[in-house]
Amino acid sequence: MSWFKTGFAATEEAWDFNADGGSGGGPRRHWQPAGTTNRLLFLDDDPTCLWEHNAKINGSWKWWEPCKIRNKMEATCATCERYDDRWPYFTGLFTVINLTPWTSKKGHVFNLQREIFSPKLGGKDKPGVLKKVEKLKAKHGRLRGLIFDVERSGAKTESCGDDFELVEKIDPGDIAAFRDKMVAEHLTLINEKLAADKRMTPEKFLQRNPWEPFNFEEIIKPRTNAELRAILGVAGPDESSGKDSKPDVLDEDIPY
Repeated sequence: MSWFKTGFAATEEAWDFNADGGSGGGPRRHWQPAGTTNRLLFLDDDPTCLWEHNAKINGSWKWWEPCKIRNKMEATCATCERYDDRWPYFTGLFTVINLTPWTSKKGHVFNLQREIFSPKLGGKDKPGVLKKVEKLKAKHGRLRGLIFDVERSGAKTESCGDDFELVEKIDPGDIAAFRDKMVAEHLTLINEKLAADKRMTPEKFLQRNPWEPFNFEEIIKPRTNAELRAILGVAGPDESSGKDSKPDVLDEDIPY
């Protein structure tokens, strides 16, 4: 039986867990700077939910690990041991297509990329963006096929964006036709700058970047506690541990 939970009903159970309990790699996660707006197409109606840790490893925040205790995977969690002053958070994972072009440091233009949209639950006194997305589904009856302009209103808000304005409703059965139109327009611009033998075809583009919901159980591969202890410098159950054994890899300025 999977340790993941599916659907918004899991958020109520997570809030109960939070009250009673006290206490990288893979596909691109959607991120946008404060004060920007991205246009996103949702491909999932419901989130895949889990408790996860986020830490700065080797200078990068692109490191996420499921919490083994909160997800009821094991009795111990090496990441909890390493960061015993930082609780894991509950998040919902959605598949989105980013319809806003962006340019890499090397000058390559990216658009129509499949990304993970990962809003957090937050607490009952201060709900996070995941509850906003739940209300959007209740209002519109679905999420799949809906296009929103998503703004990140400030530096202290969640990095996936926190304000939603509906732009268009696409019938789920029409997503493929919309995809083909958008891909054709994008590749026309891209291929203008490429030699004939290097031009991208729609088939090749979609093979690399399919417009299908992620199978999160396939792409999220939790490390073992032994692997995590080796990465994080945490002594095992039978080893002596001390402050000096923990590497200084976590900054105080946690990103939202």
